[in-house]
Order: sequence, then structure tokens, then C-alpha cells
Amino acid sequence: MTTAVLAVRARRAAALPVTVAATARALRTVLRSPALLISPIAQSLFFLLIYSGQLGQVGAGYLGGRSFIAFLLPLILLTGVATGAGAAGTLTVNDLTSGYLDRLRIAHGTATPFLTGTVLATILAVTGEGLLTVGGAMVAGYRPSTWAGALGMLGVMLVLGVTVALFSVAVAVRTSSSSAAGLVTLVFFGLSFFTGVFAPVSELTGWMRAIATVNPLTYVVEAARQIESGLALSAGPAATIFLTTLAVAGFVACGLALHHARSNR
Repeated sequence: MTTAVLAVRARRAAALPVTVAATARALRTVLRSPALLISPIAQSLFFLLIYSGQLGQVGAGYLGGRSFIAFLLPLILLTGVATGAGAAGTLTVNDLTSGYLDRLRIAHGTATPFLTGTVLATILAVTGEGLLTVGGAMVAGYRPSTWAGALGMLGVMLVLGVTVALFSVAVAVRTSSSSAAGLVTLVFFGLSFFTGVFAPVSELTGWMRAIATVNPLTYVVEAARQIESGLALSAGPAATIFLTTLAVAGFVACGLALHHARSNR
């Protein structure tokens, strides 16, 4: 076995404890920053209560007996996940502007484990936010079709959260700007409202139906709804292709951003 192979294996083995430590540190930072946790939860529950309170009876007329709040919940989770996962970019910008990430990169030869820890910590926090949102929905009247379906719905949204976090980190590394990193959340948040928000896409008309039909987030939301309600996963293939493509693009974006950062130091 060559020295080069042994060196690569040694770096990989050393990366794991560093990643675990970086995840723990980032998670402590998130927990010490209430705005990063409270804002997405408050936003999600606010929209849930307002929409279900004002449109619940209207929705009952075209959902064929399905609960309006259950129909609405995947979209509420999506907006919460998009907002919460964007915290990964904020944390990365803070570490960059303070010089902390550069010092760690010099000490360990790479910043990858620390960025990985930031993404993992963010997703753990977003998972907690999602569970609290589901709990709040239950207080408001939501009853899961099955617990497996409810967890599956949340799982779909967490996969999307990973992609948002990856792109947020990539933009943060590339620009060192909180405003630029925040645009990632804004894009996903904005696109979420061009899906079947209050009604199935089949009930929409005109330009809104056309946009919702080509909007890939529509299929993510529909797949989550179908998983939650136990319906046939007609939107599953399109949602899987989109999320897989987005995840790969997110990893590539992070790699390119790190390469650019190294090249300009």
C-alpha cells in the first residue's frame, strides 16, 4: 500500500471527529441564537393558523372530505424548512468574516469538515422546527392519516432543506455576504407560493396553473401530500428527480465555491 493511499485514509479518519466537533459547535451556536430557531417556527405557525382559519371552510368544498389543514401542512413545512436551512449560510458568513474558518482551514488543511458540520447542525435544528410545526398543527386540528405518512412528509421536506443549506453555504463561501446567502432562502420561499398552495393544481386556472405545472417545487409539495395521505405517489418520480438533481448541484456548488476561495487566498 502506497504512502499516498495511507495519507488519504488518515485524512479521512481524522475528518470524522472534526466533523462531529464542528457539528456540535454549530448546533450550540444555533441554540444560542433564538432568532434562528424561533423565527421559522413562528412564521410557519402564523401562516398555518391564518390560512386554515380563513380558508378552511372554502377548501373543504373541493378537497373531497380531506382535511384542509393536512393539505396545507406540506407547504407550511416547506416555507419553514427553506427559512430555517438558510441559517447555514448565516453561520458560514459569521465564521468567514471573523477569520475563524480560515484559521481552522490552515490548522487542518481543509474547511470541508467544518462546513459539513454547519450543514448537519442546521438540518438537526430544522428537524426540530418541523416536529414543533407538526405539533402546532395538531393543536390547531391536524390529525395525521398515519404517523409513518406524517414522518415521510417531513422527511421529504428535510431533503429539500439539505439542498437549501448546501446552496446557502456555497453562496456564503463564494461571496462572504449574508445578504447574498439570504437570496437562496428567498428564491425557494418565493417559488413555494407558485405551487398549488390553497388548492390542487387541477383547480387552478390561467397563468397560475401554467406556472405551477412547470414549477418543480409543485411536485415536491404534491409528493409530500400524497405520502401523508397514503395516496398513490404520482408526483414521486418528478419530485425524486428534482431533489436528486438539486442535491448534486448543491454539492457541486459547494465544491466550486471552496475551490474559488482557495484560489483567491
